[in-house]
Amino acid sequence: MPARPAPVRRLRLLAPPVVLALLLTACAAGDDEEPEPPPVVDVEPAEPEPDGEPAADPEEPDTTDDEPEPEPEPEPDLSVALQLTEVASLSPPTDGAVGPDGTLYLATRLGTVHPLGDDGVGDAVVDISRETTTDGERGLLGIAFAADGAELFLSSTDRNGDTVISAVPVEDGVPVDRDRRTIYEVEQPFSNHNGGAIAVGPDGMLYLGLGDGGRAGDPLDAGQDLTTPLGAMVRIDPGSGDRYGIPADNPFLDTEGAAPEIVAYGLRNPWRFAFDPVTDEVWIADVGQDTREEVNLVSHEELFGANFGWNLMEGTLEFIGAAPEDHVPPIYEYDTRGPEGCSITGGVVYRGAAVPELTGVYLYADFCNGMVRGLLVDDDGELVEQAELGIDGGSVVGFTTDDDGEVYVFDLDGRVLRIDPA
Repeated sequence: MPARPAPVRRLRLLAPPVVLALLLTACAAGDDEEPEPPPVVDVEPAEPEPDGEPAADPEEPDTTDDEPEPEPEPEPDLSVALQLTEVASLSPPTDGAVGPDGTLYLATRLGTVHPLGDDGVGDAVVDISRETTTDGERGLLGIAFAADGAELFLSSTDRNGDTVISAVPVEDGVPVDRDRRTIYEVEQPFSNHNGGAIAVGPDGMLYLGLGDGGRAGDPLDAGQDLTTPLGAMVRIDPGSGDRYGIPADNPFLDTEGAAPEIVAYGLRNPWRFAFDPVTDEVWIADVGQDTREEVNLVSHEELFGANFGWNLMEGTLEFIGAAPEDHVPPIYEYDTRGPEGCSITGGVVYRGAAVPELTGVYLYADFCNGMVRGLLVDDDGELVEQAELGIDGGSVVGFTTDDDGEVYVFDLDGRVLRIDPA
């Protein structure tokens, strides 16, 4: 958000499932008096881990020698036999998030949020269907629970197509669709490249991925423009100020004219991104223009101020100019409209127990291909291997994980599929 007194950002910028597929490849008005700008707030650091091993309790017997040695984790194996198990049907699913009691909630593009139980999908606990539209790449696009579990955040587009981040309270572990509050808004000039993924980071802040505003080629030059949150990753504190606060360590607070909520930029359409719950690394799948679909990987610290290159670059190729000096190239890229597909869909890191061979592997797909793929990197973040995993999720629009770290695949045709061992 620019450093001017307006916490509501407004800029001006594809519908049925088929139109959405094609476009993935390529709110309220202000009051007469301008509202106060969001406050700049300090971020509480995470509690440090104690150095060394904790001292033994002198009153407790030492049972270390009696404890069995943990089983060594198997080596990663991208040839492991897998299958997809359909666990639910929704119309259509877009995202998922684990609630404070461990329940997995699923969002639909139409604007509803449902719990997933042993007997399938439950009744909607949130319904914003009258406040959104599924024209273009619009709808309810992402959900995430606050770090303290007190609110469920929704990332959607309103009836005008503009991005709205809102929150509903959580009572007794269940979202309650009343007293919903609007946190953050961005006017969208066009109907595509909304991004829309949200996540609560390891620091408890709320992160939002926004596309460059739409159409083709970034006509607004938003990707390299720090005065707009379009084409950027946004980081805000939803628990501060009237609506939200700006974390004091956001990287562009001292950059004249820059939107202070930006934490990284140079993105075309980060339809989906995710934090690795073990390493805190950030994986961003950025949909390409004409030549490259890309996967970006940075540590949480490296995300601050990162420039992923668009629209000067598309992946590692020049688009309208040379690579900026601070360009962060993708960890992996493939040809748009090539054998791997035409519209990348990220993507989560596997941290479950059912398929230990996939531990630490980034799982993703492509809307135009559907085959789930895996990326494996080493401890230095260097690509080791990528491979097709032999399972087809259909028109894949997203992934999520449950409380056990097991991974689910969302098919735009309505299927919710869990990745299981064959």
